[in-house]
Amino acid sequence: MRIQGLKSYQKEFSDPHRREQAYKTALQIRQFEIELYWKRATYFWTLIAASFAGYFALASSDKSGTHPCLLLLVSCIGLILSTGWYLVNRGSKYWQQNWESHVDALEDEFAGPLYKTTIANERFRWWVPYDGYPFSVSKVNQLISLFVVLVWLGLAIFSFPPLRIGAWLSSAKPYILAGFTLLFLCVLIFWWGKGGSQGKGRVVDFYKSALIPQEPSDPSKSNV
Repeated sequence: MRIQGLKSYQKEFSDPHRREQAYKTALQIRQFEIELYWKRATYFWTLIAASFAGYFALASSDKSGTHPCLLLLVSCIGLILSTGWYLVNRGSKYWQQNWESHVDALEDEFAGPLYKTTIANERFRWWVPYDGYPFSVSKVNQLISLFVVLVWLGLAIFSFPPLRIGAWLSSAKPYILAGFTLLFLCVLIFWWGKGGSQGKGRVVDFYKSALIPQEPSDPSKSNV
């Protein structure tokens, strides 16, 4: 089904009863997607936490290195689970945004611009620890899951048989890890974790929506 623009979308719900029913259904499915989002997060966190526990239990009990393949196996399992969690987070966000777009398009007639209206960012200061700030919960969660992916990737690499490296590089590993963690925390979570729709009007872009894809460009207007 291909629909171009907001007006064409609203014509599909010309009947008032149908529009109201569509609005209520979109709200219900959006709430359902949010609930599923956190249920999936709990599911993956349980498995990932068990993998972390198993990895460090093996690392502490096998100091002689008699079973290096077990550490590599557990780290690979953790890498797969954390990667799956990251991808599921992105998929959940996709569907949540899909149904939010429906709510944006239908809500004005029944509830006004309630969902689209937000408090201005200027009222909040992110550097005040007791003040609120419009960080995106789903973005922060996605960035944390990406960080866990990178942690498991590092553990998997370090689980391989040791290589001969210089003493300076060996002593620098804690500083590299600390610097990487600080960079990830400051740049990704605090910067990219901000909500994109706070403090400004939200416009449903149906041309970029997966539900209503953009029409292909006219070949006759190509610059090539």
